[in-house]
Amino acid sequence: MSRLLIACAVLLGTASFAQAPAAPPSQPKAAAAPAAPEKPNPLKATAERTQAALAQLPAAKPEDVKSQDAIIKALYDVISGPAGTARDWQRFRSLFYPGAQLIPLVKPPGAATLAARAITPDDYVTWGKEATATHGFFEKETARQTHAFGALVQVMSTYEARGTQDGPLIAKGVNSIQLFNDGQRWWVMNIFWIDENTAGIKVPKDLTQK
Repeated sequence: MSRLLIACAVLLGTASFAQAPAAPPSQPKAAAAPAAPEKPNPLKATAERTQAALAQLPAAKPEDVKSQDAIIKALYDVISGPAGTARDWQRFRSLFYPGAQLIPLVKPPGAATLAARAITPDDYVTWGKEATATHGFFEKETARQTHAFGALVQVMSTYEARGTQDGPLIAKGVNSIQLFNDGQRWWVMNIFWIDENTAGIKVPKDLTQK
C-alpha cells in the first residue's frame, strides 16, 4: 500500500510539474525613445544668415564709416554724378547692413493715398545703373536733425536733387535715415524718404535749418 501511495505521489508530482506554467521568456529591453527634434530658433537662423551676408559684403572705406557725418556724406556722394558716369556701386553696397531697405513713399497714378515701395540696396543698384547711364543726378544734404540713443541713431536729412551740379532744382524732400554702430563702424539700416511734390506740402522750417 505504501508503495502505491509513493507511486501515486511521484506521478502527481510529475504531472504538477508538467502542468506548471513555464517561466515567461525574458523580454528584450524597450528601445529608448528617439530624442525630440530641436525646435527651430528663428533668432539663431537670422544671426547665421546675417553673418554669412556680412562676409559677402564689399569692404567699406574706413573714412566712409568712421562717424555719422562720414557715412551720410558717403551716401550722398556715391549716388551723385553726371550722366554716363558709372557710380561706385560696391562702395554704395558697403554702407548698408544686411537686410537694410530703401523705402520711397510714392503716390501711384490715380491713387488718393500714398504707398511705400521697399527695395533692397541691390534693387537700387539695378535701377541706378540704368538711370544714370542717360541722366545726371546730384543730391546734397541741406539740413539735418539727429536723435540718438546709444548705438541707435535716427537722422532726418533734408535734401535737394538736381540733374546737374548747379542745375535747377528737380526735387526737395527728407530722408529718414536709421544708423547703427556695431562698435567697429557705422552702418545704414534703412532709408525712408518723401519729396515735397509727393507729400503735397513744403518741408517744414525745423527741417530746413542746420
